[in-house]
Amino acid sequence: MDVVLHKARGEDLPVVKNLVPYYIYDMSEHMGWPCTREGRFDGCDGIERYWEDEGKHAFMLRCGDEPAGFTMVRGDHNKDQQIDYSIAEFFVVRKFRGDGVGERIARELFDRFRGRWLVEYLAKNKPAAAFWRKVIGRYCGGEFQQKTRWSEWGMMHVLVFESRG
Repeated sequence: MDVVLHKARGEDLPVVKNLVPYYIYDMSEHMGWPCTREGRFDGCDGIERYWEDEGKHAFMLRCGDEPAGFTMVRGDHNKDQQIDYSIAEFFVVRKFRGDGVGERIARELFDRFRGRWLVEYLAKNKPAAAFWRKVIGRYCGGEFQQKTRWSEWGMMHVLVFESRG
């Protein structure tokens, strides 16, 4: 199964919106987020801005014609923070996980957008913690900074590193 990263087009927005509940569902396992009374997992309000706003980049993951996930990159940070890019969302459909798919996609993004990166994830999300520390550690030879901060969702781990150039 060859999962490929594509710059998202307008027709991909409804597909991403259809994938978002699966993304939120996966996160609920670690965060305890509830299902709505209607039986839905909602979230990622305003995701359409990644198709509209300058400095925001939407990507689709596909295996042939089948959607395999999505990722959103922000490149609109305040330069005073000395951050050029960040991963805003990163989701690989379960059946496409493994065999290094997520790491390959992350590396492709880091190579595409050169500069200082920030990747943050919820501390309660243990799989994300293991994934990002491994991927970023390998990518930059262990040369990254780790911090923590509080958000409305709880403690976040923040990794900051330079993409190779």
